[in-house]
Amino acid sequence: MNEEAIKKSRNMALRILTYRARSEKEIYDYIERKGFSKPVIDKTITDMKEYGLIDDQKFAADFINYRKNHGYGFLKIRYELIMKGIDKNIIDSQIEASFNADEDLFRIRMLLSKRTKPAEAIDDKWLMRQTLFLKRRGFQDSLILKALKEYPVNDNISE
Repeated sequence: MNEEAIKKSRNMALRILTYRARSEKEIYDYIERKGFSKPVIDKTITDMKEYGLIDDQKFAADFINYRKNHGYGFLKIRYELIMKGIDKNIIDSQIEASFNADEDLFRIRMLLSKRTKPAEAIDDKWLMRQTLFLKRRGFQDSLILKALKEYPVNDNISE
């Protein structure tokens, strides 16, 4: 193996890790796109893991917390983690530890309150828009339905 190539690939990996944490697959794909051979990439990944710079378990936990705090449900977050190459066992354990229905329902209510104008009519069109928005955000259908059923209707709206 070429030590110069390993050094260059390590430097590339370190450079992109300075911006944000990455999954093992993201690092692998990045270095591969730069034209390095599989043995060089594998050595780089192994070294990064030894130094604790690549840790898919920690990455998944941090990613879940970040996306959760930005109003996303576990279905979307699960999909995004799969796309980032995180092992499904890691995803399942982290999601199970991070999500519960009461928190999701609270976040759905907060999103709805931010998206609703005071004098906005709550009709079928509004309900459909909010439902589709929340589904795109990755919330479960049952929680969306529950939140929308409980949503306060403004009685002062004239139709």
